[in-house]
Amino acid sequence: MKNLRFYIAIFAGNTVRFLLKLLRKDATSAPGKIALRICPDILKEIDRRCKLKIFVSGTNGKTTTNNLIHWLINSDKVVLSNLKGSNMANGLVGAFLNNLKESYDIGCFEIDEGSLPRVTKHLKPDIFVTTNIFRDQLDRYGELDKVKELILGHINGALALINADDPNLASYNGEKKVFYSVDENALSRLANVTLDSRFCPVCNGKLEYTFYNVGHLGKYYCLKCGYKNPESRFFITNIRAKNNGFIFDFIDREHDTKIQEIRLKLGGIYNLYNVCAAMSVAMLLGIETNKIKERVETFTNKLGRMEEIEVYGKQVVISLVKNPIGMSETLKIIAEDPCPKAIVFILNDNAADGKDVSWIWDADFDILSEVKNIKALFFGGKRKEDIALRVKYSSFELKDFEFLDFERDLKKVIALEGVNKIYILPTYTALFKTKKIIENLKRP
Repeated sequence: MKNLRFYIAIFAGNTVRFLLKLLRKDATSAPGKIALRICPDILKEIDRRCKLKIFVSGTNGKTTTNNLIHWLINSDKVVLSNLKGSNMANGLVGAFLNNLKESYDIGCFEIDEGSLPRVTKHLKPDIFVTTNIFRDQLDRYGELDKVKELILGHINGALALINADDPNLASYNGEKKVFYSVDENALSRLANVTLDSRFCPVCNGKLEYTFYNVGHLGKYYCLKCGYKNPESRFFITNIRAKNNGFIFDFIDREHDTKIQEIRLKLGGIYNLYNVCAAMSVAMLLGIETNKIKERVETFTNKLGRMEEIEVYGKQVVISLVKNPIGMSETLKIIAEDPCPKAIVFILNDNAADGKDVSWIWDADFDILSEVKNIKALFFGGKRKEDIALRVKYSSFELKDFEFLDFERDLKKVIALEGVNKIYILPTYTALFKTKKIIENLKRP
């Protein structure tokens, strides 16, 4: 008979989840928090019930990559996954409570970098997917070396799927590893303003680049020691931008397999890395190539990662921004859209956002000068003056703008005449409030 605490924890957690849903409150983390307090060993039970465990960790792309992996593998597997972005121990337990079964073929979890020590103490990954390492929440994580140590130090003998285009991750020296990468394409750059990593992780010499895809992700080499991108088993190539998305080929070198003319509905080169990682996992698990292609082509983005919602006949695009790279890449996507638009920046400094908002000064707001047809510009959140000041000190001419209380004023923004699309760029604690407001506006 299982520990009585386990059953009490399940009952208490599900009771909290039920009550929160009645109140239309977020129920992704709190039920798990209650269950963990009652039964601290509940993560061990999750470990026991999952036959194979996949972890996804890194600074950006965890949620999209995790959702993609789940989408690719769940049609004929029993999968447990935290799909709503709640990626600390509480969120994993909350996902378990929400999908309670005696056993699962696969557990697929995105894990917050800072939560890896606690989670890996009880949950042991079989495949560990790394996305990237960028500066993020400096007051919590510190600089890149600390984040690198958190991620690479907790792979714990799993098969590591490493982003070869991130020089810090590619330096992983574990024995069980395979690499993935994204080829140069029309959106690659020869220079990049937002660089978090400029030096060789082996000898500390300056890295030279042939091209940049996202931040410091690209093709690099060190003139001093010869360090360079390792050869990737999996990679995306023949990339063409098409209808706010991409067409590309995916190659598995080891098995001499090519999946051609894949049509992705997501924009942004960073999403090609997310897709490449997810497809690599699917190949490692033996999913049929025709099924992989079909599922990638039918995947749509959710949870505030360039998520599109139609309200009042207009497109509202919600994109979480939480660090310099995320902000810069989002602005690049907006710059490719010629339609009449409004842009709403929402900057908070709550604990989950990071108290230190100095990261906004490292983001490339000069890109705003390339954005066409900005009909209205708004700043909201607890630190709205800070984000407005940052834009003021960019090359963009900041003339007409408004401060707003986003919880009260978003309806007014969406109703603006002469605007076809509204881009809302919130930090983490404003994301779910924003989504709830927009979803409520959709209701008749």
